[in-house]
Amino acid sequence: MTATLDAMFSALSSGPRREIISHLTAGAITTPELGAHFAFSKQALNRHLVALEDAGLVRRELIGRVHVVRLEPAPLTELTEWADTVRTAWNTNLDRLGDVLAELEEEESS
Repeated sequence: MTATLDAMFSALSSGPRREIISHLTAGAITTPELGAHFAFSKQALNRHLVALEDAGLVRRELIGRVHVVRLEPAPLTELTEWADTVRTAWNTNLDRLGDVLAELEEEESS
């Protein structure tokens, strides 16, 4: 799981890659259609797509002479589950801190 998360965080550390993911949430799109949303070259788009593919976040399929790019939601589910685990642990720690502060406040007022 750690290697997968590392690859996802690495891929998603780039603003243009996150923007590509956002475009793909609307559905599959051809690379020329996707490229029309960006000011960078076809080669740069390809490098971004390769990074996202390597992380398992997108899949490209050749249909005729055109690549169609699709979002792969399963890795994002894994990322969300990891974030939920961290959030739960953090909230538990904050709850404990709140309890300790409440006890200290009670002791001071006694």
